[in-house]
Amino acid sequence: MGDMLPHDSVTADALQPDGSYDYGHFFDAARGIWDDSDLVYCNQEAPSGGVELGLTYYPAFNAPVEFAQGLAAAGCNTIGLGNNHTYDRGQEGVDRTRAVWDELDPLLISGAYRSAEEQAVVPTTEVDGLTLAFLNFVDLSNTPTTDTVVTWLDSPLVEQQLAEAEEVADATIVAVHWGDEYSQVVNDRQREQAQRLADLGAEVILGTHPHVLQEAAWIDRADGSRAFVYYSLGNALSTQMAVPRVVSAVAQFDLVGLPGGDVEVVDPSAVPLYMHFDLTPQQFASGAWVNRRNLQLYPLVDAAEPITRSAWRDELTVESGIELVTDVLGPDVRIDTETR
Repeated sequence: MGDMLPHDSVTADALQPDGSYDYGHFFDAARGIWDDSDLVYCNQEAPSGGVELGLTYYPAFNAPVEFAQGLAAAGCNTIGLGNNHTYDRGQEGVDRTRAVWDELDPLLISGAYRSAEEQAVVPTTEVDGLTLAFLNFVDLSNTPTTDTVVTWLDSPLVEQQLAEAEEVADATIVAVHWGDEYSQVVNDRQREQAQRLADLGAEVILGTHPHVLQEAAWIDRADGSRAFVYYSLGNALSTQMAVPRVVSAVAQFDLVGLPGGDVEVVDPSAVPLYMHFDLTPQQFASGAWVNRRNLQLYPLVDAAEPITRSAWRDELTVESGIELVTDVLGPDVRIDTETR
């Protein structure tokens, strides 16, 4: 899935009567999409340093620890922490976020680090006998940061870690935070870097940051093998307000092969998503955005009724949303619209 953004209205809707927060229930309608998946990647696009650090929102985030806990409860077990908001609350925010995930113990986590030693580790896990590596690189940050907090896409460490992944893993999944915000057009740098990552050994590349979907495509290597890239997965959990930003997809694929042998990407697909929150067109037009409530991430095919409670009810339908996802992702992806 794409960007998980704890906007003020997201956190307000997560607040429970006892003062705690519950983000996990926002995924209840959609989690059937990935319940049977071995790895579930989520981009946590904000520190979860807790209330002790002070809750803050756009443009510099810090969420309650329950934000990370909610992602874990929703099934996220492959966690990307590297993005332009990683350092919003400095090193303490990174340290606290990693400490929360230490307790949650995901299968794979990458992207933000407490030390150079932690950054140097190539995270791996075993699934059905295959060893899989996961790496998370960034191409931009809102806040100046050091080279050991995130791994920059231009860093020599990228080549070093992909070379190590080639040695220790049967396949490598790379998450990259890149591209132009709100643009469905893949830029030249994304294409150049995707080719580079594929040539260095990445089997699958998962892009985030634009907050809208972008093309997904095969990448040919010189030896005749192929990698697959989803240039941008769009938003998952957020309250951004525009049709391209509330329609996204769950990227799905199989990795098939034998331990120690060739592994290939099979059947890249996408399940269209709709990120719902109640908001009337009048409230949207008047700026009464505090009324964004009843958040829920839906399979788009199941979202006909929720859309009637949205500010885009006159411009978005299940059919037009599926058409948007199909057109933007392109012909290399199978669009899955089965009811879940």
